[in-house]
Amino acid sequence: MGDVDVLFLHPSTYVSTSDGEVVRYVAVPMGTFALADLLERNGYSTRIVHVGLKRMLDPNYKVENLIKALEPTLVGIDLHWYCHSYDAIKLADCVKRCTNAKVVLGGMTASFFADEILSSFDCVDYVIVGDAELPMIELIKALMKSTEVSDVPNLVYRKGSAVKRSRRAYLASSEDLDKLTCSDLKLLEDWDLYVRLIHENDVLSPKLKTQGWLMIGRGCSVNCSYCGGANLAHRKIFGRQQPIFRSPEKVAEDLRAFEELGISCAYMDFDPYTNRKFYYKLFELVRKEGIDISSQFLIWSLTDRNFVQDLKKTFNPLYTTLTISPETGSDFVRLKNKGFYYDNQSLLRWLEMLEEEMVPAELYFASGLSGETVEEFNKTMKLGERILRTYNNVVAISCNPLFLEPCSPRFLLPKKYGIRLKFRSFSDFYKTYKYLAEGTVPPSRLGYDTEYLNESQIIELSSKFNEVVGSILEGENLTQHCA
Repeated sequence: MGDVDVLFLHPSTYVSTSDGEVVRYVAVPMGTFALADLLERNGYSTRIVHVGLKRMLDPNYKVENLIKALEPTLVGIDLHWYCHSYDAIKLADCVKRCTNAKVVLGGMTASFFADEILSSFDCVDYVIVGDAELPMIELIKALMKSTEVSDVPNLVYRKGSAVKRSRRAYLASSEDLDKLTCSDLKLLEDWDLYVRLIHENDVLSPKLKTQGWLMIGRGCSVNCSYCGGANLAHRKIFGRQQPIFRSPEKVAEDLRAFEELGISCAYMDFDPYTNRKFYYKLFELVRKEGIDISSQFLIWSLTDRNFVQDLKKTFNPLYTTLTISPETGSDFVRLKNKGFYYDNQSLLRWLEMLEEEMVPAELYFASGLSGETVEEFNKTMKLGERILRTYNNVVAISCNPLFLEPCSPRFLLPKKYGIRLKFRSFSDFYKTYKYLAEGTVPPSRLGYDTEYLNESQIIELSSKFNEVVGSILEGENLTQHCA
């Protein structure tokens, strides 16, 4: 028996360029921290290692040496985001080449493609489909006692050459989530460097701002066409009909823990209901307890002034922003794709209100939406320009091509959303990120064409938007400098 019972490995996406290897998509799902802490409290030793971060610190880092030294019984690899498809499997293969440890994958991508993964990759022993708290405890218990795993809930496993699925199901409740601790970042090696990684393609450089991702709940109430975390996906993968929240008290505990760790900003991305009753209770607690932290709050629908004022008086203003993704400047296209709809005039009035309240805003647009033509995208260009030229509180604005997400409505119902799929299986995602890791151009980057735009056009439209936005920003900076 080794030094660690369960070793959690977080993959990153590696892209080979002419300038060398670039590590991308670095965020660790907060569920990984919760699982490691839960296992520790149940008597099992754990460790979390961010392999991408290790490679950023030392390009010659070999995870094999760590695995051999620790001799874990079970290695858990998160495969939540599809962009980790190749690297998660590569890690699993590495584990099998240097140890007898069992390998389990979890997360939404692994859950959706569980059968295919186990049928195609011998290096993966198990996939936990959906919520993993009870399954992980029962799986490590069975492995430590050398008993059958067939009764572990939510488990997909291999028996001989056949792929089997446990008959037992587990769906976490709000009460279950309240039993979790999601803020013990010290379970992660180099956690103090990890909190410097502010966004998905960040570089590891000293920053005043440090950030922690906050787990608030699970699920979604609506279906945005392009989102792999939509209500439809949660129903299909988890069996979860509606979103669930942790209690405001438990979320406040995590915010307090973040503050004590020296984290200056909490990343908050869970906003499934427009009434936001939960947040008014949470904000009151934060103020009552005197927690001093900023918030990057991602809203899924427009807020009223009361919410903005409540946010203002709750969080330290230093890094506090409200982030929204209108996706498009076309009301028609937004209605066709967004679960929470608002028109352009409502968005502009909201931005004006934010400016009056002196709250910074970040906006993100997209190309490749269902029903979008070049003419409709021109409305996105015009809206982006208007916003930049009108509102001084807009601190970030950009546009990105949409990637096809597994289990999104448009993946499941391509005809309904006018999509021609290029990716249909896990193998398609795996091969694409293998190409990128090897420095080869993949046959497809996005995984689809729309009925009006091909992949090259979709990518070009986002580039055009960002060029125009960049030129406006450069002009404003030059004007300010000259003044």
